[in-house]
Amino acid sequence: MQRIGLASVAVLLGSVPLAAQTPDQLAGVWSVVKIETVAPDGKRTPAFGDNPHTQLILTANGYFSQFFMRSDVPKFASNNRMTGTPEENAAVVKGATSAIGTYTIADKVVTLNMTASTFPNWTGTSQPRPIVSFSGDELVWRVPAASGGNSIETVWRRLK
Repeated sequence: MQRIGLASVAVLLGSVPLAAQTPDQLAGVWSVVKIETVAPDGKRTPAFGDNPHTQLILTANGYFSQFFMRSDVPKFASNNRMTGTPEENAAVVKGATSAIGTYTIADKVVTLNMTASTFPNWTGTSQPRPIVSFSGDELVWRVPAASGGNSIETVWRRLK
C-alpha cells in the first residue's frame, strides 16, 4: 500500500486552514477585504467606511507598516496640510490611522510592536492581533482593544 503524505491529503480534501506560525508565512503586502468594528452586543459596522484605502506590509524579518484611510476623507480647501481647518483636520484624524514597527507571531497571535503610530497612545506599545483564521492568502485577525473602542475584525487578502 502506498503512503499518502499530509500535504497530499490536504490537496485531496480541499483547502485546509493553516495556522501561521512564522513571519515567513505572513510576509507580503496585504489589503483589506473587510474591516469591521464589533460592538459588545455583536453589532458590526464598517470601521473605515465603504472601500477603505488600506495596506499592511509584513516582512520576513519581522517589520511591519500599516495604513488605513476612509475613501471619503475630504481634500483640504487650502491644498496645504499645514493650514487645514479644524473640521478638515478632524476628518483626517477620525478617518485614517497608520503605524510602523516590528512584529512577532506565537500561539496564533501576531503582536505588533509599535515604534510609531498616528494614534500616539499606541507608540511604544505592543498590540496583540489574535488570528481568527489563516489560509495562505487570507488572514483574519482581531484587534481586541481598538483605538476607537470596541474591537475590530479585519479580513486581509495577500496582494500578488
